[in-house]
Amino acid sequence: MKQPSILLFFCALFAFSCAPKPTLDVPEPFKKGQQAFHRVCSNCHGSDAMGKHTQAPRLIDEEYLADNFSDTDIREMVLNGSEKMPSQKKNVTAEEITEIIKYLRYSQKAAGLEPEEDEEEEDEATPSPQKK
Repeated sequence: MKQPSILLFFCALFAFSCAPKPTLDVPEPFKKGQQAFHRVCSNCHGSDAMGKHTQAPRLIDEEYLADNFSDTDIREMVLNGSEKMPSQKKNVTAEEITEIIKYLRYSQKAAGLEPEEDEEEEDEATPSPQKK
């Protein structure tokens, strides 16, 4: 009877040891999100959401900035999945999804990705030359 429990232990150990480990050190407010991301998402989206050698897209990319892919979009994708991504609602809590989103947004900003400003906003932000 002990053999099945030993087998389950090694299967669980193998499953968790295969997930890519985080390589970036993030500030304390983002560590919970980083841990949840690496437990649930990193097997497909890669270490630190960079997507290297995976079929899933890298999330540290302009395509996934908030202007293009909102926090609500991320939440819906995690909960409901898509044609290419299975639902993760059995693997993650609502609080963990919120923490994952915070971690992803921090990581995008830390990578130097910023939403593009509209030309109007840029014009308003830049003072016009004064005539003398």
